[in-house]
Amino acid sequence: MANNGKGEFWAFIAGVLTGGIVALLYAPARGKETRDKVKETSEELREKGEEFYSLVRAEAEKLIATGKDKYAEVSTLGKQKYDESRVKLEESREKLEEAKEKGKKKIEEVKEKLTKEEKKPDKESAK
Repeated sequence: MANNGKGEFWAFIAGVLTGGIVALLYAPARGKETRDKVKETSEELREKGEEFYSLVRAEAEKLIATGKDKYAEVSTLGKQKYDESRVKLEESREKLEEAKEKGKKKIEEVKEKLTKEEKKPDKESAK
């Protein structure tokens, strides 16, 4: 199943070719006629093989072109998403730094208030 029946296809083609050649060789005909038939059949098969090869090659080229287009599309989209994520991450980092600085300032303010409160004379102890 991994090769999707490709081996069976080629085995069939080989069987057809072999059967055709054997049939021609054993047909009741003179040697020259048989050789001419073999030559004619060989040329027909070669032409069909070339046509088949051309068709397969054209399809393969289409698939390759489609694959390249999809790759370029996915690559571009991936780069855009990466750039967007990088910008958002940078913005988040900046916001975090701002919050950190605000937190430090608030801590300093609270420390100053506590220090001032400690330095104030206690009203009850002054009585």
